[in-house]
Amino acid sequence: MESNDRNKMHLTGKPTKRRASADKRPQKEEKIQIQYTPAKPFNRTRFLLHLATVVAVVLAVVLGMSIFFKTRQVLVSGTQKYTPWEIKEASGIQDGDALLGLSEAKISVRIRAALPYVGDVRVGIKLPDTVMISITELEVVYAIQDNQNGWWLMDGSGRIVDTTNVASAKDYTQIKGVQIRDAVIGEQAVAAKIEPPTQETTETGETVPPVVIPTDEMLATAVKITTALEKCGVMGTIISVDVTDLKELTLWYENRYEVNLGDAERLEYKIGAMKSTIKKLGEYQSGYLDVSFTTWPTEVYHRPFDANF
Repeated sequence: MESNDRNKMHLTGKPTKRRASADKRPQKEEKIQIQYTPAKPFNRTRFLLHLATVVAVVLAVVLGMSIFFKTRQVLVSGTQKYTPWEIKEASGIQDGDALLGLSEAKISVRIRAALPYVGDVRVGIKLPDTVMISITELEVVYAIQDNQNGWWLMDGSGRIVDTTNVASAKDYTQIKGVQIRDAVIGEQAVAAKIEPPTQETTETGETVPPVVIPTDEMLATAVKITTALEKCGVMGTIISVDVTDLKELTLWYENRYEVNLGDAERLEYKIGAMKSTIKKLGEYQSGYLDVSFTTWPTEVYHRPFDANF
């Protein structure tokens, strides 16, 4: 029995120790094998084939929509001066036109050129066959005289809207201090030139150069004022706008206030100050308002008409 135990120890003990000592040896790190896959060469033919396929699909979709989505009806909203039929005729849209081929910009230009009382145009489409046109008509226009003593109506952007006469011109805000020439309905107003007087000679023999009146600037300033009036929400309450002196611009608010704006700087601020001041003064007040902020840089000056100073 002892002999067998020794043999077992000899056979099992020593090899176990050798395996243990062998496990303690540092193992060699395995190297990671990296495989490089070469890029496939650019196949120009295959690329062009894919590109042609995509283009063909897009063209097929667009062509299909152009064929199937045709204009069948035009719906008009927001107009009172013109009938829906007049709006459609002015738009140039024909039955059968491709919906996707319509240009909002071109339609708007056509309508505003043909129908001067149209202020804003919005165009949309509703599949499968409807064009929707929304119209905003002008609420306020201004009367201006030409150099032949005729009267015209002009919108706040300076576009000629219609012709009028002396009696009817009193119903609109009148632009004073500048006249227009060669007015065409639907087009921008053009200021009439004023021929400068001939040169004058003083008693000492000196020649005084003629004063050139900047009528283009005066008309542009009038348009700036009308634009500011509309932004401040006081259009329709102004009887007249006078641009005779570009440094002393004036306007009349109803029959109650003569307002001095000074120059054309900060017009919206000045008109806003005028509006808030009149609101504070009350309906029974009237007089002269200075919103030029020159003599009084931080306040609006008010003087009643019956004041002694």
